[in-house]
Amino acid sequence: MLPQTASAIPRSVDEFFLHWKNISKTGLMPTLGSFLDAPPFKRQSAVAIVDVLGPTEMRFRLFGTGLSSLAGHDLTGHDVLSNFHPTARTEASHNAWSAVTKPCGYFVRRDVRHGPFKTHAVGVGLPLLHEQSGRVCLVVFSASVGKTVETAGPEPAEFVRTVTLIRWIDIGAGTPDAVTPEAVLSACAQ
Repeated sequence: MLPQTASAIPRSVDEFFLHWKNISKTGLMPTLGSFLDAPPFKRQSAVAIVDVLGPTEMRFRLFGTGLSSLAGHDLTGHDVLSNFHPTARTEASHNAWSAVTKPCGYFVRRDVRHGPFKTHAVGVGLPLLHEQSGRVCLVVFSASVGKTVETAGPEPAEFVRTVTLIRWIDIGAGTPDAVTPEAVLSACAQ
């Protein structure tokens, strides 16, 4: 079980983190190949793998079938941040970029909406080393934990409405607690 705020973390998210921890590692993290070769996680359909190419450039390498049914279509190969409301993109890009550059992991809450329905999900993002490119990508698991409610009004273009960092996960290289999303984007703009 995870220390601190464990009550905010659903059991399935905790189980995915432990699954990731038990995969053989190269340095601080598993490789993409070792993750893909490991016995599949029992809720594999709620897993996405994200290629983080820059602070605001991210593509879904893999988008699980459970996530696809929630989003309404398969997002494999698509731009990640285009699925986030503009006000949530800064936090989402900060979390992902920090996780691959530190490296570290994170627990996050996302408020999502599809059609007339909205709910929230708690998830975890963890780094994987891509053996061929040497880049670090992310594996993300999400568990829907909120009550799904019907809303009125037009469907928004973005699937993820808000992103809230719950806490960073130190995998051995520390955490970026003192770095704000605005500081990351400002440094990248220079």
